[in-house]
Amino acid sequence: MVNLLIGMAMGLSVLSAAVFWVHFQNTHDKKILERSHAQQETRALMDTLVHDIRRANFHSAAITPTVLQDPLCPSQFCGLQEDFYVTPQQILFSIDRNENGLKENNECSGFRLNVNQIQIKTSCQPVVWTTLTQAKNLQILALDMRLQCNQSLQNPGDLLLIEIRSQIPTEKTPLTWQRGVRLRNSKAHAPFGTVNCTDLGA
Repeated sequence: MVNLLIGMAMGLSVLSAAVFWVHFQNTHDKKILERSHAQQETRALMDTLVHDIRRANFHSAAITPTVLQDPLCPSQFCGLQEDFYVTPQQILFSIDRNENGLKENNECSGFRLNVNQIQIKTSCQPVVWTTLTQAKNLQILALDMRLQCNQSLQNPGDLLLIEIRSQIPTEKTPLTWQRGVRLRNSKAHAPFGTVNCTDLGA
């Protein structure tokens, strides 16, 4: 009888240890999977920002004649705040997506931080912001954008530095992602973005 009780106790101890190990392993694997998904989602988000921002202020060579208020602005894709404007947590820009030289309602774009989510601007008037991230899966703690106005002829184009700090709900340690975007279209920042340049690239 005593041996039976000892055997049962040992069996329960082994079973309890096995259950604990399985639970620990499942929790550990779940955290690794969540961390991996967060990294992939943040990388994809950053790629989206870089891809679109790189084309900021792009317009086709086939420009439709318009009455220009500024002689430095040769198209409908410059001269207004919606065409290019940068603040630390928001960027506005326009893109001639279909290359017809006309600014259409879906050609006003931009990104901003809004309550732990990154949103993309998808319409000129009325302005529409669409959420790119879901806070329940990935919380964006900070979005920081700094425009470096470049005066160098060797490496033309201003540089936009982007930093995203993200965190998954089950983690306490945030991840920081940084990228630089060389703006291909010269004068993209005129006249509004110039006042927001924080550094002067050499």
